[in-house]
Amino acid sequence: MRTKTTLTLYKKEIMDLLRDKKTILIMILMPVFLYPTMMVVSLLILQGVVKETQQREYKVAMVAETKQQRELADRVFDILSDEEDKFEYNFKRIDYVNTEKAKIDLEKKKVDLVVVASPAETELSDEPVFSLQFYNLSSNNWSSGAYNNAMDVIKAYSDRLRNDALKDIFGDSESIINPIQTKVESVSTSEQNTGTLIGMVLPFILIISILTGAIYPAIDATAGERERGTLETIMTLPVRKSEIMISKFFSVSTIAVFSAILNLSSMFFVFLYMVHTMSIQGTGFKDFDLHLFIPAILSLFICLPVFAMFASAVSLCVCIFAKSFKEANNISSPILIIFMFAAMASIIPTVELTKTTALIPVTNVALLIKSAFSLDYDYNLMAIVLLSNIIYCVLMVILMSSLFSSEDVLFGENVTGLHLFELRGNIKKGQIPGFGDLFLLFAGMMLLSIYSSSLFVLKFGLGGSAVAQLIFLILPLLYAFYIRTDIRELYSLYAPKLRELVGSVFIWIGAFLTEEVLLAVLSKLFPTMVDNSNSINETMMEAGFLPALLIVGVLPAIAEEAAFRGFMFGTLKQKTKLWIAIVVSAALFGLYHMNILQFFVGLYMGCIMAYMVYKSRSIFTSALFHFLNNSLSVVFTYYPGVLEKIPLLGKEAPTAFDRILTLLAGILLLGIGALIFGIFPLGKKKSDG
Repeated sequence: MRTKTTLTLYKKEIMDLLRDKKTILIMILMPVFLYPTMMVVSLLILQGVVKETQQREYKVAMVAETKQQRELADRVFDILSDEEDKFEYNFKRIDYVNTEKAKIDLEKKKVDLVVVASPAETELSDEPVFSLQFYNLSSNNWSSGAYNNAMDVIKAYSDRLRNDALKDIFGDSESIINPIQTKVESVSTSEQNTGTLIGMVLPFILIISILTGAIYPAIDATAGERERGTLETIMTLPVRKSEIMISKFFSVSTIAVFSAILNLSSMFFVFLYMVHTMSIQGTGFKDFDLHLFIPAILSLFICLPVFAMFASAVSLCVCIFAKSFKEANNISSPILIIFMFAAMASIIPTVELTKTTALIPVTNVALLIKSAFSLDYDYNLMAIVLLSNIIYCVLMVILMSSLFSSEDVLFGENVTGLHLFELRGNIKKGQIPGFGDLFLLFAGMMLLSIYSSSLFVLKFGLGGSAVAQLIFLILPLLYAFYIRTDIRELYSLYAPKLRELVGSVFIWIGAFLTEEVLLAVLSKLFPTMVDNSNSINETMMEAGFLPALLIVGVLPAIAEEAAFRGFMFGTLKQKTKLWIAIVVSAALFGLYHMNILQFFVGLYMGCIMAYMVYKSRSIFTSALFHFLNNSLSVVFTYYPGVLEKIPLLGKEAPTAFDRILTLLAGILLLGIGALIFGIFPLGKKKSDG
């Protein structure tokens, strides 16, 4: 890559982005003007509402149908108006002689509260005792406020009567009312309490604003270029695709990083304004030490730019598929939703920044902000968050580079290539499914997986799981049949060679051993997921060995392989680079299991199976691999003694040395299997013949 050429392209991209008024508005207007205005206005509105609530005159209908009730009504309203209990509520009395008439006026909002006083039989002191019937309009805020305020005063009056009566009898009311004295004193400072509240809201705002600042430049740099017809012109210049891609990435990242700094600075000055204003008004932040938040702010200025670059890379990877500005807006919406969902982790009180959560993209940044503003500085975890975001950013740049090098992605079918909504007669025979077909099918399978879990699996156990697997087998086949694709080619339905089947067995054994080591590592990172992943065992024991073998071993090896190594990998390998097709199809396979532990296992095993299908051009090799892997869990469930006889794996508490030996044995068997299979030496996939 030539630095001078890349810098020239970078300047060109920056100038193009800055000429776009939308970019300027999103990048500058929102953080500098809109967000502060929203916060200040919200604060003023909140103060106004609180002030109006305190000063509002609540209309109280005092119902008295008899002379005794009128006397009680006088006493009750005197209590409500009494300032002895230091309540500053403003009640206006309106007399009624009929309860029903008062209730009608309450519904018409002519009064806020209806009170009916009746004499009580008990006598605690010289003060009159009575019972009260309240009527309020709970759907109306003012009526509910009037009731709550009235109850504050009445409760204080009731407590005073009770305490006076007990004091007259026993001489001490407190020891009787509260025989066990308790005191609580929070060691949290006002800075920690305030920072905790800020840390729950600020991450969500910052992450979404950064992503928004990255998406629009990314759309302009990809779909915008296509609409203007300049992308083809740039590709004809004597520059490398990598130089074009890097210049686009750094230009979008520059805008996103600048947006992140603007947002963070804007939030900081708004916070200073709020602290200063409330300190002057005496409503809070007394002796508030802002210097304690300096490390938190510095950590954000370090981590957020890296996160902004990651968001830029993600946005470019998504928007590069779009061929129009409108289409890019549509396909970027799911990314915004995913980022929003991940950022909500800061709102959940039980989710904290740990070694595990520090590795989860987007969520780790949200929890870092939350932790930093709570003045809980763990610099090791902060370093993990920073390093992980750098790694994710590099990986996304590599993916983006591969996508940008693909002619099919740049000038081929767009992401909305959905053949499902076309008339079947208009679809060309042998059509390859589009990206839209693939992800629509995956979304449908995920929905069916969620609903089938509740409708079939939970109710009918493994029998329901069989029904779900059959649905997953039939649905992609029907989809492929409707769009008139070549099912044999798409699903790689070619007979494998004997050596490939033998090699598949060795590869599976090696993959299984290395998988055990991977599971041991993952179980340390995600200990709560281990029990969930083993919950199928109880259901298996009830079904019997052969039914469990059929449903857990055979059906997934057919249905899941047909969907993931057939339809999905078969589509991706013809439209993207091989490694992208392998990783994406494996990632979808991991996501399908909807379990963090199974995601990583599915990703690992899915990559191996996809490459086996690619080299052999036969889905039967991966189906055999899948069958052996799933069937072994059934065997271990019914015959636990078998596991105990396997060296290294049979120990109850394997040592680190045992894990290393298992890993080395697995790698060795993987190599042997690859040699038998024909993966080594690396060569081209075999022809269609």
